Amino acid sequence: MQLQLNYTCDVCENKFLLDLENAMKQKKIKCPNCHVVYNFSEDDLQKFNECYNNFVKKMKEAKEKSN
Repeated sequence: MQLQLNYTCDVCENKFLLDLENAMKQKKIKCPNCHVVYNFSEDDLQKFNECYNNFVKKMKEAKEKSN
């Protein structure tokens, strides 16, 4: 499963689908509209990974409760 987010660029304010897994591997997000690049530090990646894992855990719990 590919996780894509509807992301809004902070610079040009245009929306685009962000391939989150690919962005995390490359450690950056590049806006396809204005071409600004957001680079992630190791600390950013660690914090995001914690948030993402908590999100996945909550989604699995919600799915189990609905079954």
